Amino acid sequence: MIMEDFNAHGSYTISNSGGYLVELSDCGDMARLKDSFGSDNPQVSDWLDIEFISNEDDDLIAVIDPNEHHIPLSEVIRINI
Repeated sequence: MIMEDFNAHGSYTISNSGGYLVELSDCGDMARLKDSFGSDNPQVSDWLDIEFISNEDDDLIAVIDPNEHHIPLSEVIRINI
């Protein structure tokens, strides 16, 4: 099995039992997610779109994969690994 490089730029916690590491693409319009804890077999997602959507106040917010994961970039904590 060939291990794919994953360069984590941030971390997103779902709960005490799980979360993701986040890698941003060089152009900044896509992201990949890797199970950071809560999994015995961490998986890396395909590249997911980062899109701007309106929140309840009609403000535009950047969200990773709004149709499935729906992770606001404002809730991703920058890390240095």
